[in-house]
Amino acid sequence: MIYDYFKYLDEMEEIALIEEPDSTIKYANKAFLTCFGLKSEEAVGKKLLDFVIPEDRESCDMEFVVTPEDPFYKIYGRSRRADGKIIWLQFVGRGYFDDGGRLIEFQELALDITEWKESIDEKVKILEKANNRINELTKMQDAKGPAIKSNMFNNVAAYNFSDIARTSPKMERVIEQAKAAAERDAFILIEGESGTGKELLAQSIHNYSKRANGPFVAINCGAIPSELMESELFGYTEGAFTGAARYGKQGKFELASWGTLFLDEIAEMPIAQQSTLLRVLESKTVTRIGGLEQIPVDVRIVCATNKNLREEVVKGNFREDLFFRLNVINLRIPPLRERKEDILELIEVFIKELGANTDFDRSLFYDKQLIKLFEYDWPGNARELRNVLERIICIPGYDTDELTKAATQITDNDEKQKISECFDKCGGNVSEVARQMGISRKTLYKKMNKYRLR
Repeated sequence: MIYDYFKYLDEMEEIALIEEPDSTIKYANKAFLTCFGLKSEEAVGKKLLDFVIPEDRESCDMEFVVTPEDPFYKIYGRSRRADGKIIWLQFVGRGYFDDGGRLIEFQELALDITEWKESIDEKVKILEKANNRINELTKMQDAKGPAIKSNMFNNVAAYNFSDIARTSPKMERVIEQAKAAAERDAFILIEGESGTGKELLAQSIHNYSKRANGPFVAINCGAIPSELMESELFGYTEGAFTGAARYGKQGKFELASWGTLFLDEIAEMPIAQQSTLLRVLESKTVTRIGGLEQIPVDVRIVCATNKNLREEVVKGNFREDLFFRLNVINLRIPPLRERKEDILELIEVFIKELGANTDFDRSLFYDKQLIKLFEYDWPGNARELRNVLERIICIPGYDTDELTKAATQITDNDEKQKISECFDKCGGNVSEVARQMGISRKTLYKKMNKYRLR
């Protein structure tokens, strides 16, 4: 188990250290050795403060910072890398004490936060821009009444690219592509499994674009009944139908004018409404239900789906011409199992969110539970990770082995269903089922016995 633990630390991108109470290094992972151009035997026995520039050493001395009552710490300091570059490191760790209150060792992670430090001025500018935007909205409300204020403040994108927790190269590439796409008004289709953060990316694209000062309007196409879809998207006039609001109602397209319209779960939109949507996208005008006037709209469209739209086109569930219209820029958010480097970053973000109003023991995440969180494949992605962290916080001693048991059950159910469907498709021909599934007849028979399929 100890070997596996150190093997895991060596595979991390972040620096991991274990030190004596006087900061003498007992263990340094590969990330530390690479950063400072050392071999393990050259690092062990040296003091961590030797790797911190003299001006920052006093603020990085942890020995008198931690206590048995408050063993956790977060400190900052500058170091000189092997290539001579000065970098900022953030050390996040814990001091361990014996029963008598004597400090035994430190265990910590170190993150390179150089870019974050250098971006402080940029963040100040963003805050100033946000304040100016609030002032603009306030002036608009004063000039046009409370209805405008309600619409504008309900249709604001809250997230930016900086809010997307990531360290993995895969996710960084998605962000780079999204930033490039944000600079133009081309249609964007975001694909990704449930829980990967598609709306988070959509809001970030809006706030990075030239339309950032305009509204961000989102609609879940899978949550709107088909008979209400057109009125939600395109609005209606007074008296258009029984129960219609007096003076009519603006649809989402009109509300999103000069901004972004986010069509979530676009694959769930009924075929009948897909043709109307296509016409609106081509003409850049909407006609309210019950009306004749064609209303010009200037809207940037971002769509998202957890399905493969190409397959939906083949199945006849999605119009091919609409697919080609929407799929100008395609962004695929990889599932969490393909970017496990992001788990630690997400854990930190979620714990901060959950810890705001919750008492919990942070030392919980320094034992084997953390390894379990990395081993699990997270079919529910970041959303599931957040739920599990909340469960761990709320239920002391929660057994993370339950994750693997649940995942195995889900996998078995999926495989059983797949075999059953294949038998129906192949008319019960065992050889053909085995061929289509890419397994031998012997393996297929074993699975049939396992799932009691005859």
